[in-house]
Amino acid sequence: MKKWNWKTCWGWDFPLLAMSAASIGREEQAVDSLLMNAQKNTWLPNGHNYQDARLSIYLPGNGALLSAVAMMCVSDHFPHNGKWKVRWENLSSIK
Repeated sequence: MKKWNWKTCWGWDFPLLAMSAASIGREEQAVDSLLMNAQKNTWLPNGHNYQDARLSIYLPGNGALLSAVAMMCVSDHFPHNGKWKVRWENLSSIK
């Protein structure tokens, strides 16, 4: 996490990292990845994942975020530290 060059990442990299961390039991790191303060992990008021001035809408980032949160919900991979009360409905895991 300390050595990764976050400026070269794309918007979908942060949710991908979250899914990877969650799948190996690192729930805190998963949430930290989704909330990381990085330009390409910026979410505009209209919901679009901002990358830079030439690419202000990056839909793969949006899809990746939705996928990561859904995966973390159905597999109960949000931190159990009292900070998160996560509820969802009509999601199921594909096995």
